[in-house]
Amino acid sequence: MLRLHNFKPWRLAHAFLALALTAVCVFAQTTPPPAADKGPTSPAIAPAQKQEVLDKINDVVEKSAFVPGVDFTKWPSFLASERSDIDKAASQREFAGAVNLALHKFGFSHIVLITPDAAQSRLSERSVGIGIALQLEAAGMRVVNVFPDSPAEEAGLVAGDLIVEGNGKKPESPLDLQGDEGTDLTIKVLHANGKTSEYTLTRRKYSNVRPETLTWFNKDTAVLKVYTFDLSYNRENVEDLVKKAEAQGAKNLILDLRSNPGGSILNLVHLMGLLLPPGTPLGTFITRTTVDKYVKEENGKPTDLAAISRWTKTGKLLAQKDEVPYFKGHIAVLVNGGSGSASEIAAAALRDDVDAPIVGSKSAGAVLVSIMNQMPDGFLLQFPITDFVTVNGIRLEGTGVTPIVDAPAITKYNAPDEAVQKATLLLERADLRDERGASASIH
Repeated sequence: MLRLHNFKPWRLAHAFLALALTAVCVFAQTTPPPAADKGPTSPAIAPAQKQEVLDKINDVVEKSAFVPGVDFTKWPSFLASERSDIDKAASQREFAGAVNLALHKFGFSHIVLITPDAAQSRLSERSVGIGIALQLEAAGMRVVNVFPDSPAEEAGLVAGDLIVEGNGKKPESPLDLQGDEGTDLTIKVLHANGKTSEYTLTRRKYSNVRPETLTWFNKDTAVLKVYTFDLSYNRENVEDLVKKAEAQGAKNLILDLRSNPGGSILNLVHLMGLLLPPGTPLGTFITRTTVDKYVKEENGKPTDLAAISRWTKTGKLLAQKDEVPYFKGHIAVLVNGGSGSASEIAAAALRDDVDAPIVGSKSAGAVLVSIMNQMPDGFLLQFPITDFVTVNGIRLEGTGVTPIVDAPAITKYNAPDEAVQKATLLLERADLRDERGASASIH
């Protein structure tokens, strides 16, 4: 993916390549970042380093950030409100947390300071830990995924195991099991067979990539799970999975975008090219240049994004043409509060273009085109430069995508997936309508 550091206003065409670049970004924007004293230690940061980063942020926010109708001159007052915690911050994580509380006051997504550790983890697609994804339960933390070539896999942990103790205490959050590379974690695990085992694992780096998957709910309905549109999105794998669904005669496809935080626009239009006819409109980007031109030529309001999207002939986002034929069956989309940015564009486009039903819970409402700018000492600043509206003129930022059928945001391990069940029922009804229509046309 093209790097978009050192952004210049006249390079907006390239800016469309980056949208909601990390999971950290999406969740840090929808709620104020926590102080987070638990987990791995963070490198120290000196006052001079902090000021250097703040000076760079001031410069970027003032000159390059753009959201229609937002007054960026408020940044100094937002910064002043958190100055005490910024000055007290002794580590990179504490500093970023305090700065992000100030950035959060703008009230929109995609503006966040990312620590050097988090930035490096994203680029390397590697994390530090024992290599498990967890779900909180009353009795402890349920293992829902074990990453390959991780300490957890080597020890023999499997999905379904329940961690009841971590270093002698009942874990109340995944943060309770985090720590620095090279440190040990002793866990007590209750297995599905009722036996309890104790393991001492050494935290180390492991690949945090979760490949896209295709599973079958029944003979007619396949479920395509896409975890991210970011760097680890695998185009060849996604193409193979869609071809597999077609080859095995799927009438219906459920696109599972739950907890997918977004990613590259290029990856988004790639997936849409596998699900929609080439050139299908997905929405409109609203840039500073577009807004200024609209106000000057039409004397319109700079915040009337629906009118601007109808007026402008530029910034149109389209599904790309792909060598793989697009899926021609019925499609449903699953979303939840962790579905952000590019995921929300995908869900809205499928809803608007092919009447795909949306099932789950309301998405994040974090849809601004953003870029990454290199800050001093390895920090990154993600900030918005373009807004977006759907083909129906709906601004998704702050609005999100609302399901037509509600389902739990999270499915407990090994429990029936209510969202998939409900989506399948909706798709089967669509199949029945098709059959009735075909029958009526024949007779």
